[in-house]
Amino acid sequence: MKPEIDRTIEDRLQQIEKDVSQIKLMLTNFLSNFMKTESKGESLLNVKDVSSFLKVDSSIIYAACSKGELPFIKIGKSYKFKKEDILKWIENGGIK
Repeated sequence: MKPEIDRTIEDRLQQIEKDVSQIKLMLTNFLSNFMKTESKGESLLNVKDVSSFLKVDSSIIYAACSKGELPFIKIGKSYKFKKEDILKWIENGGIK
């Protein structure tokens, strides 16, 4: 009976690997399409937009900017961000 259990586990692991591959492909396609549509009408994001997009507190965004970890443009006292730069930053690993 043990070989049957091992086979079931093996089948499940193979299915999980297929699912993960499919999710990776979907995410890659999503990011690619998202970047294409955003680059057509590129607008600048503010700290609130980026913190909402990344689902983190705005203080983390300010800290990452002050450490030079996050690409930004400073206009007066305001931090502005290009969505394309944020997406590239995420693809490269984000905050280390």
